[in-house]
Amino acid sequence: MAQIFISHSKLDKEFCDRFDTTVIARVEGIKGFRSEFEEIWPPAWKTIRDQMNRSVAMFLLIGKELVKMQDESSRSSETAQRWKYTQNWIAYEVGLACQKGIHVWVLCDDVLINFPIPYFTHYEPFAGDIAWLKGILDGYARHGPSIEFQPTLKICPNNECKMEFIFWGYRHAQPFEVPCPQCLHIMKFGR
Repeated sequence: MAQIFISHSKLDKEFCDRFDTTVIARVEGIKGFRSEFEEIWPPAWKTIRDQMNRSVAMFLLIGKELVKMQDESSRSSETAQRWKYTQNWIAYEVGLACQKGIHVWVLCDDVLINFPIPYFTHYEPFAGDIAWLKGILDGYARHGPSIEFQPTLKICPNNECKMEFIFWGYRHAQPFEVPCPQCLHIMKFGR
């Protein structure tokens, strides 16, 4: 059975639960690793590393609470500490996925990402299409990390970034603007 690694904030429980129950649980041959439901013995980084090594892809779920935490981190020392902790884990997990050479998906739950992701391969700024997500996971269940996609390759227009990634936002009505997950430069579509 293929495994995907789910990187998230436990504060975005609703988005994570929806992804688990309406997508992962309904795709035969795929399971998700979501650390808050697993037994992790200290030091946690070893379990995270081992589970990433077993995974065929990583999905970073960006929900309203994660975005809110980053926004509020400049106003509260408690929130700043929590944000720093969360940001460090996200960076560690993304780094492991990059080192392993697996796809890193950024899925946003109708929010604009407001912190940089240093490496990602797929970006879906509007992650509400359950049937489409199930199709993506079914592909991983059947093909593992060697799955190939034919959507539009996007290059960030920011000359200091130029990140190349597969952009899934073209499937949605335009015009719209979304930030590049790596540099946060606003990318405009349909204008």
